[in-house]
Amino acid sequence: MEVTVVIPARNAAATIDAALLSLMPDRDLIGEILLIDDGSDDRTEAKATESARRHGLPLEVLSVSLGNAGAARNVGIARAKGKSIFFLDADDELIRGGLSLLHDALERNPEAGLSIGASIRRTRGRPDKLKAPHGYTSDKAENTRRYLRNELWPIAMGSALISTAATAAIRFPSAIGLDEDTCYWVAMLARFDAATISAPVLLYHHDETRMAQRFIHAPRGTFLAIALELDRLADLGVERDALQWRKAWIAQRISRQLIKHKMYADAAAMMRAVRAHKMIGRSWKALQYGARIRLGSLVPGRAMETGHSNRDADHGKERRTLVLCYDPAFPPVSGADLRNHHNAKAAAELGPVCLVSIRPRTDPSKPADPRIRIEALTLAGEIRTASIGWWRTGAEKRIPRTALRRLEAIIRAFAPDSIVVEGIALFKLLRSLRPLAGQLILDMHNVESDLAGQLHHADRTRSMPVLYGVRRLERKALAIVDRAWVCSRLDHERLTAVSRRAVPIDIVPNGIPRFEDIAVDLPAEAAISEGFPIILFIGHLGYKPNIDAAERLARTILPRIRQRLPTARLVLAGRYPKPAVKALNGLQGVDLVENPDHVTPLLARAHLSIIPLSAGGGTRIKILEAMAWGIPVIATPLAAEGLDLVDDEEVLLSDSDEGLAGMAVELCLDRTRMARQRARAHEAVWSRFGPQTIRNAVRAGFGAGFGLDDAGS
Repeated sequence: MEVTVVIPARNAAATIDAALLSLMPDRDLIGEILLIDDGSDDRTEAKATESARRHGLPLEVLSVSLGNAGAARNVGIARAKGKSIFFLDADDELIRGGLSLLHDALERNPEAGLSIGASIRRTRGRPDKLKAPHGYTSDKAENTRRYLRNELWPIAMGSALISTAATAAIRFPSAIGLDEDTCYWVAMLARFDAATISAPVLLYHHDETRMAQRFIHAPRGTFLAIALELDRLADLGVERDALQWRKAWIAQRISRQLIKHKMYADAAAMMRAVRAHKMIGRSWKALQYGARIRLGSLVPGRAMETGHSNRDADHGKERRTLVLCYDPAFPPVSGADLRNHHNAKAAAELGPVCLVSIRPRTDPSKPADPRIRIEALTLAGEIRTASIGWWRTGAEKRIPRTALRRLEAIIRAFAPDSIVVEGIALFKLLRSLRPLAGQLILDMHNVESDLAGQLHHADRTRSMPVLYGVRRLERKALAIVDRAWVCSRLDHERLTAVSRRAVPIDIVPNGIPRFEDIAVDLPAEAAISEGFPIILFIGHLGYKPNIDAAERLARTILPRIRQRLPTARLVLAGRYPKPAVKALNGLQGVDLVENPDHVTPLLARAHLSIIPLSAGGGTRIKILEAMAWGIPVIATPLAAEGLDLVDDEEVLLSDSDEGLAGMAVELCLDRTRMARQRARAHEAVWSRFGPQTIRNAVRAGFGAGFGLDDAGS
């Protein structure tokens, strides 16, 4: 028997059928399904039995009265007959083929005690966050330390497959109903290696209200029970400082909910446990919570901020945000301005936004949202003035002194609560902005030191001191700002390694650009009357990695494709093309669209997007946009890095020009596969990078400066 599925359930009649149905695609692997019915009174057992009979699933119901999901899972472990165990919560759903992927990963890594896949969080019925298992190593002590300190995504129940032999002596704590899964996973990670896969395997339900209620019910007893279970992990060799950090973090989460419910005396008592760990106890969040507790205790009935109302309604004040970038972000065309505009739109849901660029505007149009105001700090044709600073690195942009004076005037008039600055290219402005900003955020579209290292590796003529200079600049910038934003978990790891200061680094992913212009349903495939396939590449054509990619496409990849598909055409579109890109316009089958006002017509005509990047950082907005339109994407692995897309299902990947061209030809000659690829790409990007995901990430990215962080999400 291969796999035993264990499902703890209490009053799950409404969701159990969907949970069981999600197991059907992996039916051949499943030897038994153990439903541990923990005192349900809503006919959960009858619903599950009927569902299993209808779907032909090997279900056994075990009725218990334990009142604890961890204890119920332990019953399943004790009864399991399979070689491996898969835990699934009764309101979650396995993604098609997910169990097979986990099983294959565990089979390929016989030394591993568990395999872990990515999970997609679902809040209020909509997917809003992808959690991928990046960062695990062969160092078990390091894995447990990072897991306890939230440097690795938490393992969702249903996103891991456990070897039955590995868990023979490991059980869930039965005395606690919160963080019991953390204790179990840490015990597993302390003893066994973990095999990981980046593909999503689980869609799980997140209920913040239910979680909050658990925290405020007997908070002191809840915390002490969790602390006791964490202390027991020290017997497995788990680092004690990491355990202390976890206890302080749990206490801080409980304090957050107590403050929200105006239980200030309990919150004050809980903060003593927070202050027991020096780093967390001295954090900005801990200081803020302490101040709110004191204020709330002094003013009976005072309504405290919750930080997640749509317009800070409980606080009675809108959040004002200034987003500062180099190029105009409206109307958005390529990667940087698309990200800046997206972030501005998300911030506009919290209050007025001023979107400011260093370079002059070339388009007088205005955003549809009246809360977003557009400003430029320089004017087309004005006399060149002295720049800020007598020297700057190659990673920095030239900024006129007149631009700084105009920016200071805008800030005084607009009075922003937060200023978001686009990357280290604007480093020269950070020190001047520091005294003017209540909260200063550095938005790192790329980790530039990593990008400089990639470019040096690709071109050895580039100087290594440039890399070190960029790294120093990043460290200086992080020492000035309150928070930093990055695009992906990979960039989070890279920037954390660079920083010498414990500045909060938030993942604010790139989202689907211009999503309001795209149908949520899969668009019809483009016509072939103008040629087939039309291959589209959109990007800033003055950016070195994009220039190299455009040259590879036009000079090597397209000619290979045209040998088999002679009507194939390549469309290069973007801002500020360099002479090297303009020279490609004369090649056979190549069209260049300079500074397009709108890219919607280009996307509507495209059949493929090929993205042969050999260097770059962040995540590729051009990939997200193409997939949202149902355009299959063929790319280098580096081009899709950080997006956690499944190769050969959601995206096609190859390192070589020959491989990229071959994939394009094969896909175009197989129309059934082309249709399947379009549907998978479209579904993947809307579920993980849709507008709600970005709104949530931007809200969280304001952190303590906005309100009380959702620490548990």
